Amino acid sequence: MTKAGAGADLAAKTKASRAYADRARRSLPGGVTAGVKYFDPYPIAMKKAKGCRLWDLDGNEYIDYCLSFGPLILGHGHPRVMKAIRDRLQAAGTTMFGTPHELEATYAERLLRIFRPDGKMRFTMSGTEATVHGVRLARAYRKRPMIAKFEGHFHGGVDELLVSHSPSKEEVKAGLLPISGSRGTPDSVLKNTVVLPFNDLEETEARIRAHADRLACVILEPVERSYIAPDAGFLEGLREITAEHDIPLIFDEVMSGFRVAFGGAQHAYRVTPDLTCLGKIIGGGLPCGAFLGRSDILDLADPARGDFFQSSTFAGYPIAMAAGMATLDELEKPGAFDGLLKTTRTLTSGFERLLKDHSVPAVVPAVGSVFSILFTNRAPRNYRDSLAADESKRSVLDTSLLARGIFVKPGKPFYLSTAHDDTAVRQTLEAFEESVAGFA
Repeated sequence: MTKAGAGADLAAKTKASRAYADRARRSLPGGVTAGVKYFDPYPIAMKKAKGCRLWDLDGNEYIDYCLSFGPLILGHGHPRVMKAIRDRLQAAGTTMFGTPHELEATYAERLLRIFRPDGKMRFTMSGTEATVHGVRLARAYRKRPMIAKFEGHFHGGVDELLVSHSPSKEEVKAGLLPISGSRGTPDSVLKNTVVLPFNDLEETEARIRAHADRLACVILEPVERSYIAPDAGFLEGLREITAEHDIPLIFDEVMSGFRVAFGGAQHAYRVTPDLTCLGKIIGGGLPCGAFLGRSDILDLADPARGDFFQSSTFAGYPIAMAAGMATLDELEKPGAFDGLLKTTRTLTSGFERLLKDHSVPAVVPAVGSVFSILFTNRAPRNYRDSLAADESKRSVLDTSLLARGIFVKPGKPFYLSTAHDDTAVRQTLEAFEESVAGFA
């Protein structure tokens, strides 16, 4: 199998997407509204979705493993979520108030019961807003400029959080240095960022100790890149060293929240951070985020104190609160979350079996309801390990799957939903076998 062959099959089926991409490039850089939506030679444009399926502009049907990069854990257009949105719009008579309303506190109380019963929280409009304000709040608490983040971890599209989020093979050879994640990053941002190695507790502790008097916080994805699990004892050790120096530990659970366990990675690994950032799933398919944690830190955001500024006009808007709570209602049903994890295991074990049957050297790292496929002989323990994977083979696989009606954003993880049923899994495994057979 070649990329050209798979690409020709896909191009023949997606002529309307190609025409749309040509049109969109005239008004949108790259023809997209976000860089993550782009892929070569052009992204497929969709017009309809239901459950675990998508339909593109040409009418082609796909089983969706992108799910808007994770938030649609119940699939597209779940009846309970759609009803909650309609009912809230009708009851409120508006999309937003611009004032407090009861659902804000109701949903906040529910999320705090799950994550931090003795804490407080603020809603935002996205996971990026949550991490930005979480880091700023930690700086306000410690009155220090420097932050520590882990190589390969993504926390949103702002200068300081993009540092070393995806350094190249050549860049990592220089060591754990702060690497600009985008052209235009000021040098001051790099100077105030310490880069840490995931799953290397000894080196992580040494670097934190060396900068302890300047660090405002340590932020990380407790599950790296959504599918690389922490080693036993790693998060516990990180918790101990940060607590020893009163450096706020921030778990960015925008991706892992409600995908590793009901709650997040902190529940699965039994480690409680000082601050937690949420997004994706808590909006039920609508823009929403939150940061929560220790009351003594969150109280800095009380406007009556005047210590810390955080505001977001749309934060806590009624329909997102309703959609988010409806999503959690469904996930809390007996067997719902366990069923999602079982479906994920069925699919990943099927992929592993087919790779072995066709003698294709690849691994399928998975955590909770998220997994990836890496063409390498060893399961990765960190970002640097993942750089050893053959990206060209993954590109061929992704293009072949797209041509066979399996939608995954090329190079990105696979996300499962409760809408992925036995039929979807069977069709996916059939398409996967046809695709990997070409590697033999």
